[in-house]
Amino acid sequence: MELVQNVLSEMIAGLVGIFVGTLAALAVERFKERRQNRRRARTVLRALAQELEEDHRTLQSVRPAYSQTAFGKSFYLGTIAWEMALAGGDLPAIIGVELADAIAAQYALLVRIRYYVDLLTRLWFAPADIPGYDDIRGGFHRSILEALAQALGSYPQLQGTIERALRP
Repeated sequence: MELVQNVLSEMIAGLVGIFVGTLAALAVERFKERRQNRRRARTVLRALAQELEEDHRTLQSVRPAYSQTAFGKSFYLGTIAWEMALAGGDLPAIIGVELADAIAAQYALLVRIRYYVDLLTRLWFAPADIPGYDDIRGGFHRSILEALAQALGSYPQLQGTIERALRP
């Protein structure tokens, strides 16, 4: 009888040890994964913040040209950091859905601006005797100015959100 109790108690102690060890291993693994995701989020957010800051400065510098002239000025808006951040497919899981949506909205404005600047640039090389040439040019110009105003207006809030997310 005593042998059965000893074997049973040893078996229970072994199972409890295995269970506790497994839980501890899972907790350590989860902690490592969260720490790795925080590091990835900081890296991605720094790259995006830098790219958005450069794009913001570019928009500020070309805005007067679009406000004062009919054609504006050619410029480059970077989206490489955004494209790299999206390549993994897990950006919302890393930085959060709300922040990913806010950044995506800003990049959507930048892509819209780039699209209309490209169309306006192509129109520069088209013959001026195209029917509705001035209306088309004016439409592209208005679209650029509207998107510029939206992008410049929404940037400060987005910048603050990113900076808060980067704080430890």
